Amino acid sequence: MRPKICVPIVASLRDEILRQAETISTLPVEMVEWRVDFYAGYEKEIGSIVQELKRWLMDKELIVTIRTESEGGEPNGSRFDYFLVVEEILQQGIADYVDLEVARDERKVSELCRRYAESYTKVIGSYHDFSATPSGEEIVRRLTLAKNCGCAMGKLACMPAKREDVDTLLNGTAAMKEAEPEFPLITMSMGELGVVSRLYGGLYGSEVSFGCVAQTSAPGQISYEEMRQVFERIYRGNRHIILIGFMGVGKSTISRELMHQSSRPEIDTDQWIEEREGRTIADIFAEEGEEYFRDLETAIIDDLGDRKPAIISCGGGMALRELNVRKLQAMGNIVLLTAKPETIFERVRHNTNRPLLNNNMNVEYIAELMEKRRPYYEHAATVTVATDNKMISEIAKEILEKCF
Repeated sequence: MRPKICVPIVASLRDEILRQAETISTLPVEMVEWRVDFYAGYEKEIGSIVQELKRWLMDKELIVTIRTESEGGEPNGSRFDYFLVVEEILQQGIADYVDLEVARDERKVSELCRRYAESYTKVIGSYHDFSATPSGEEIVRRLTLAKNCGCAMGKLACMPAKREDVDTLLNGTAAMKEAEPEFPLITMSMGELGVVSRLYGGLYGSEVSFGCVAQTSAPGQISYEEMRQVFERIYRGNRHIILIGFMGVGKSTISRELMHQSSRPEIDTDQWIEEREGRTIADIFAEEGEEYFRDLETAIIDDLGDRKPAIISCGGGMALRELNVRKLQAMGNIVLLTAKPETIFERVRHNTNRPLLNNNMNVEYIAELMEKRRPYYEHAATVTVATDNKMISEIAKEILEKCF
């Protein structure tokens, strides 16, 4: 699902708030968040500003949000009566959403959601953690609580300390989406590490991503232009035919045959990386290590979104990262090519450009490595085709029949 892009209005004076709204009204974004905690005016004027904002932002959804300093907002936000302002926004029924921090008072949140269930303005039940990333189970628990309180949408934003924390956030999002597919979600990791969640969260179930026009309202926000460029590539749905599988299953050979049978261009990701890096895969492994190479694989997938429908032959480890898999699934059919370990050995035994098999060129090691990767491949695949004892033309024909 392609997420909606939401940008903030962050200004202290009414005239500047409306000037920002006028600018945003012409931009290709779907949502706008007015951060009331930046506003330096009177509390009694908030409702009239909401009215004026909706006049400017007619075709865009408006979220009204107050954050206190402890929730990542401005110190100024603490001078407003939080629940009073939220209730007035719900009574007014002009904004599309009002953001309500569930951890403040779960009972009060439930009461407001029940009392204003018929209001045009819906409640986003949010959680913010600027000190850590909760466990995947805790992410699901908090978002479930927002749903049980009666919120129309659940939101969770947290701060990662390491790359694995971003994976935890994304996988927690996917788990919640699987458990409650009809409940809309907004999730993100903040800061520089969390940028990946703002760009690719939609692949895991997050339905809104927060960018910025100029001034940011949270750490890690990037420009809406950059966000749109990535979204155009990832969510275009080009319907590539994407070949994955262990080394030696015949991806390159089958890719060439598919090119001839389908008249589609062929792209080999390993060759693409070698051309960009100006060195072989073996040299990249030797000089930079496997993690560096895997990062290159992840990065180049976005560029596939700019290509016309093609045959994509992926390196053997491409499906080992969940983010790679979700990107590729958004772009086309993933075809898993399989073969027996003995077949693989016969095909690669004289190949010196297989760094993972250095000093381990034997059937037993190949079988062990294949078994470790098998769950990843099967999780990624939308189509599976065995290649043992089949002609290349026969395999290609089977793939085309299964993909179309």
